[in-house]
Amino acid sequence: MTKFYVTTPIYYINGLPHIGHVFTTVLSDAIARYHRLLGHDVFFLTGTDEHGQKAEKAAREVGVSPQELADRIVPSFRDLWKQLNISNTDFIRTTEERHRRGVAEIFHRSHANGDIYLGAYEGWYCTFDENFLTEGQLVNGNCPDCHRPVEKIKEESYFFRLSKYQEPLLKYYRENSDFIVPHSRSNEVISFVESGLRDLSVSRVKLKWGIPVPIDSSHVIYVWFDALSNYVTATGFPDNQQLYQSYWPADLHVIGKDIVRFHCVYWPAFLLSAALPLPKQVLVHGWWLKEDEKISKSRGNVVDPHSLIKTFGVDGLRYFLIREAPIEGDSNYSFETILRRVNSDLANDLGNLSSRVLTMIERYSSGKIPEIAQSNAPFRSSLEDVVARIPEYTAAFTFSRLLVDVWSVVNSINRYIVEEQPWVLAKDPASQQRLQQVLYNSCEGLRIIAGLVAPVIPQSADLIWQQIGISKRASEANIGDLKWGELSPGTPIGKITPIFPRIEAPAAETVPQKPAEKKQDDSSHATIEDFQKLGLKVGEIKNAEKISGSKKLLKLSVDLGSETRQLVAGIAEVYAPEDLIGKQVIVVSNLKPTRIMGVESNGMVLAASIDGKPVLASVSQKVPNGTIVK
Repeated sequence: MTKFYVTTPIYYINGLPHIGHVFTTVLSDAIARYHRLLGHDVFFLTGTDEHGQKAEKAAREVGVSPQELADRIVPSFRDLWKQLNISNTDFIRTTEERHRRGVAEIFHRSHANGDIYLGAYEGWYCTFDENFLTEGQLVNGNCPDCHRPVEKIKEESYFFRLSKYQEPLLKYYRENSDFIVPHSRSNEVISFVESGLRDLSVSRVKLKWGIPVPIDSSHVIYVWFDALSNYVTATGFPDNQQLYQSYWPADLHVIGKDIVRFHCVYWPAFLLSAALPLPKQVLVHGWWLKEDEKISKSRGNVVDPHSLIKTFGVDGLRYFLIREAPIEGDSNYSFETILRRVNSDLANDLGNLSSRVLTMIERYSSGKIPEIAQSNAPFRSSLEDVVARIPEYTAAFTFSRLLVDVWSVVNSINRYIVEEQPWVLAKDPASQQRLQQVLYNSCEGLRIIAGLVAPVIPQSADLIWQQIGISKRASEANIGDLKWGELSPGTPIGKITPIFPRIEAPAAETVPQKPAEKKQDDSSHATIEDFQKLGLKVGEIKNAEKISGSKKLLKLSVDLGSETRQLVAGIAEVYAPEDLIGKQVIVVSNLKPTRIMGVESNGMVLAASIDGKPVLASVSQKVPNGTIVK
């Protein structure tokens, strides 16, 4: 059996888990689950990083020991992962004895190889990122990553000969072109290494909270040498050779772009020094942004995952994160975006399909899967194509594309039901065989779809299979279970319950509006001044193209007379890109720029909505581009 070992970063215990932690972990979980679907032997690791100055400082601020702080915080990660149905094989804590022994062994090996020596460090240090910096790396005297003030320190330190590994690392990158993905991140790393590597401080004297240096107990091993080693110590290194030999090297590290250097430069160098195999690949994802700023504790704009779960459900949140996953670039988070995605894709599309199919089987087939002689649905080939491409989606991490392709079939089945009109067939005794075929086809399509999306929404997929009458869990399916025709005729369906009820935005989540000053003639009417603030202009669409990973969004280039703007518009389901060229539209020109699915949008086109479908607002005759609408 093919083994697959995937890891998340281990998370700091200086604060509670937030949406950034959730995204990385849910993405890793989806990857692990798709590999299990393919029949692979999966080892999936996550855990907590509990040492270092940052943890020591956080503990001091609340008046407890670092160990007590860790013991308080770790359950919040474990409990949240359980709530989110994270299927990790192991959870490692850097305070565990197995980890301490492994780190000490790696340190011993590097020292024996001549790669660790005693020296003195003098320079700049960022406590928050636990990172040593040169004068040239500072930005306005602050850390270039978290923008916090840095401190100048001078102390005795053990150093790792990182400079020795500049050429070996570059050679490894050249020979393993897919080691870092996306390739844009690989280019950044190669450029960094080519610019020259300095030896790295790997111990601290003043810090007491950590693993003692095995050759000098007056020093504590610096946090990155300690933390990164978790990936190999969790496999039993050096004590459990059977487990270690079974799973190391890791097949995939999943990380955010802010810790690329540590995972793609320092970590491979440590392993080369210790004569240990290197991980096969590092997947570097982008950030979630809120109002174009990274969501992080340091910026004070964290999003509480518990409130999102309460509103959208576990699978609603999981689906949104994978469907909108910022792999190539960053993505903007907003409550409204999640609400639209969950209601549209899950409630309206998949939830509605499940409800109507099972209700019709209950009504027209006595609550049992129909008996049919043969079945050849018009959407069968599309489903079989998606199933056949699971290895491709999984290897390329294009799960958003997979979901788009699956939802295309969801919509095809919904259209198929409308076209075949089973409620009409049910009234005609001569059409009973056709009715049974339509019901079987629809239910078999629903079964396979649930299996395809189970790694993303496992709880809901399991519920769909349960309602179809299948005893096996969809989340435990293998690729062989997704063959067409595996649904057994005569199987009684289960109790029908809504899979994804439509969600209404709670009042607490609506966007607060600043109250206007009360005037004597205050009313609900808008003034002409209010209207003029909209900045409405006529623009001509010069170019239009679909946005990868979205079935609704188009990227538009619009001529506003004095300038050309890039806009994102949710009109792709109604308007083909080629039909928009030369069309004049009305644009709100003074909206604050934003990013939608990683694409910058500088304005908004106006459209009416007819049965939920957009109809673009325009002018009755050609006018100069940039003409003000008033």
